[in-house]
Amino acid sequence: MNANTEDNRNSQVILRQVPTGLLGPDDFEVRQAPMPTAGDGEVVVEAHYLSLDAALRLIVRDSKDFLFRVEPGDLVRNSVAGRVVESNNPDWAAGDYVVAATGVQNYGISDGSDLELCDITQAPLSAWLGGFGVSGLTAYFAIFDECKPQPGQTVVINGAAGAVGTMAGQFAKMAGARVIGIAGGPEKCKWLVDELGFDTAVDYKDGDLYEKLVEAAPDRIDFIFDNVGGSVLNESLRWIALRGKVLMCGSTSQYSEEEISGPSQYIWLGTMRASIQGYVVYDYADRFDIARKHMAQWRAEGRLSFPEHVYEGDVPDFGQAFHDLYSGRNKGKMVVKLPAADT
Repeated sequence: MNANTEDNRNSQVILRQVPTGLLGPDDFEVRQAPMPTAGDGEVVVEAHYLSLDAALRLIVRDSKDFLFRVEPGDLVRNSVAGRVVESNNPDWAAGDYVVAATGVQNYGISDGSDLELCDITQAPLSAWLGGFGVSGLTAYFAIFDECKPQPGQTVVINGAAGAVGTMAGQFAKMAGARVIGIAGGPEKCKWLVDELGFDTAVDYKDGDLYEKLVEAAPDRIDFIFDNVGGSVLNESLRWIALRGKVLMCGSTSQYSEEEISGPSQYIWLGTMRASIQGYVVYDYADRFDIARKHMAQWRAEGRLSFPEHVYEGDVPDFGQAFHDLYSGRNKGKMVVKLPAADT
């Protein structure tokens, strides 16, 4: 078994307290656990990359309404990309690269049922947590199966510089749509246009967002791919097109709020005969392999990239990295690269 540090520790990140406001380092504690050993039918997974996902802020709230809730004293739930280093399960061999839901720790135990085999000839291991993983799949089916934009139609993507938004923008361009990204700050907006091919990008922090959207989309907005909620969604709703569609994927602006609030500008849905729909990618789980086949081909052809922000550190750095994510410091999918990734 490979060592992640000189003394072969298994560091684990535990939720210390129910957070208020942004989730940060003070809300976690790091504990040292015994090195795990595979029992009958089990495998040990060594984490190489930790996923950083905004939805974690939702499940650490002081509320029993959410599935998979993490409470103080619990190991923080999380997906990792890594390698099987010990196996007593005939379906998995030492050396297999996998995505596993083993939590924020260097080594985790699995019975094999929650593992996903990673073919790193299709995409780098870290991308299986991002553009080639759930983030990319979410964007793929949102654009191609739920929205289905036609050439000449306008798609607005909020949270456009994030893990899902960066992929959705690329897919919408492939569909022939005019793509407008909403992001925070001029640097991100420029990056979306220059690097990812968005037609334009609007900085929601700079002035009147509604007026900027009217200017960017003179024929109104056919599709709003919503990852943020809150005021960003509200201002976009005011400019929805006739029979337009809002696809609700996430509401990151609300996850840290004490009281979650919905869109107040919903009146425009009625006026414009538009629709709003919830969306969860796992409804398409039986087609993930098909989507990945397409994505791997597009990547090989140079038509698709998997943007990621790599935070180099170790398990104890997870709290600071998550705070950076929620402070908007990433462009693309954010992951923590652990020392084991270099072994």
